[in-house]
Parts: sequence; C-alpha cells; structure tokens
Amino acid sequence: MISFLKLIRLPNLLIIALTQYMIRLFLIEPILNLAGMYLQISDLEFFLLVFATVLVAAGGYIINDYFDVRIDQINKPNQLVIDKGVKRRVAMGAHAVLSFIGVAIGLVISWRCNILLAGGTLFASSVIGLWFYSTSFKYKFLSGNIVISIFTGMIPFMVALFEIPRIIARYNSKLTLQQEELGAMVTDTILLWVGVYAIMALGLSLIREIIKDMEDVEGDNEYGCKTIPIVLGIKKAKIIVASLIVLFMAGIGYVQYLQLAGMDKYSFLYFLAFIQLPLLFVLFNTITAQTKNKFHFASITIKFIMLSGICYLFMLKYMILK
Repeated sequence: MISFLKLIRLPNLLIIALTQYMIRLFLIEPILNLAGMYLQISDLEFFLLVFATVLVAAGGYIINDYFDVRIDQINKPNQLVIDKGVKRRVAMGAHAVLSFIGVAIGLVISWRCNILLAGGTLFASSVIGLWFYSTSFKYKFLSGNIVISIFTGMIPFMVALFEIPRIIARYNSKLTLQQEELGAMVTDTILLWVGVYAIMALGLSLIREIIKDMEDVEGDNEYGCKTIPIVLGIKKAKIIVASLIVLFMAGIGYVQYLQLAGMDKYSFLYFLAFIQLPLLFVLFNTITAQTKNKFHFASITIKFIMLSGICYLFMLKYMILK
C-alpha cells in the first residue's frame, strides 16, 4: 500500500484537492456572497469534480513512472516503485481503472453543469495528453514542459469553468438589467482572479519542469531525450530559468505595487516573505547549482512557493469580505 501511495504521489494529489477547494471556498464563494449570490454546485458535486481530477492525475503519475523505469534507474534509483513495490501489470491496470473512473465521473459532472462537451473534452484530453506526455512529449524539446504546465494551470481554472455556467443559469433569468450588470461584473471578477492563479501555476510549473530536467540530465541524456538542458546545455538552460524567474518576480512586483497603492500592506509583506524572497533564493540556487541535490532543492522550493500562493487565499477571503 505504501508503495502504491508513493506511485500516485499522494502529497501532490492532496495539493491538487486543496487548490480546488481553496479556489472554491476562499475565492469564488466570498466574491459571490459580496454580491448577494451563492455557490450553485452542491458540496457533493464539487467533491466528485475534485475526486475526478485527482483520479486522472493519479493515473498520469502512474503511467509516467511506468514508462520512466529505465531512466529513473539512473536519475532516481532509490525512489523506484515499479518493479520493486508495484508490479508493472498492476501499475498499468491501476492507470486504466483510475483514468476510466476519473473521466466517467467528469462526464457526469460536466453533464450536470451543462458543459458536457467542454468538460468531457477536458477530462478525456487530460488522460490522452498525459499518456502522450509520458510516451513522447517529455522526451522532446520543450513540448513536455509546456504540456505539464498547461495541465497544472487548468487545476484552479476548472473550478470556475464548472461553477460559472450554473451561476449564470441560476441568476440571469431572474435579474433586472442593473442586477445583470452586477452579475456580469461578478463573473468577470471571478474569471480574472482564477485566471491569475492559473497563469501563476502555469508559470511556476514551467520553471520547475526545466529545473527538474537539469536535475535529471544524466539519465535523460543516456536514453536520448531532447530536453532543454541536453539540447542547449546546462548554462543556457540556467539562463532561461533565470529569465523566467525575473519575469515572474516582475509580475508579482507589479501586484505588490497595487497592494501598496491600495494600502494592503499585509498582502504586500506576505508576497515578499513567501513568494518574492523564495523566488530570489531559487534564482541564486539555480544559477550556482552544480549538483543534483541543489537542483532538487530548487525544485522543492518552487513547490513551496506554489503552496504559499494557494494559502494566500485565507488572507484574500478576509480582504474581500472586509
């Protein structure tokens, strides 16, 4: 059982679930309540949406490890699970079952939210995309990094994608013209905030994926992968990561400028302590890294920054209601 939990990356799955619940309860709900509106997806329906997302992600982790056994024997010999704790046929069967159930639940929720085509396509394409990522994209120049980053960005965005059609269907038919304008403003605000979180998740994921490629360059090179550090070299890969981090920090800096202009010093200090300074550490650590351990630590720090961004929603809810 412990081996299987390692295979499906249980901590990562818990972070996925936490992200979607935080977006729902600490971002979308307070914005709606401020306008006298309420969440329209029931608690059970939302649990099933999160459960479906987690199942598809778990299936993706399994199939990724299944096709990475030989490379991981070089890159992560002490972390191998398949062939040691979980048999190959069991892993493949688990991938098929988890992915099928995840898509099936996703289709049901998509149908109930009146977005069967969009929602069903999203879940089905996620399973297909994760399969091709594991078998093809991740070994090619940049494409694997982009695919995983897009999927990561979709995790927070899915909450709004499923909730907003229900909100529109519930309120628009009963609103006056003035209230309709308010409703449009509310949905636009939700999409803006969720969009910002999706872009942040995408950007940080892209940075982390390139750092992980630098960490795994030895095994990837042995089996003919065409990742950024292998094609361009470690030095140029570091320049790319450094450029992305500086760009990301500049974007966060603009947000902090708006926070100070709005007299929101607590959010400013939170971003400084838990996002900007850790990013500065990742920048320095990546540029100076010469060993796998340093690259790995930089990768773990990026995950901490992503979690800090999600935890900021506790403070944001208070700011919205205030």
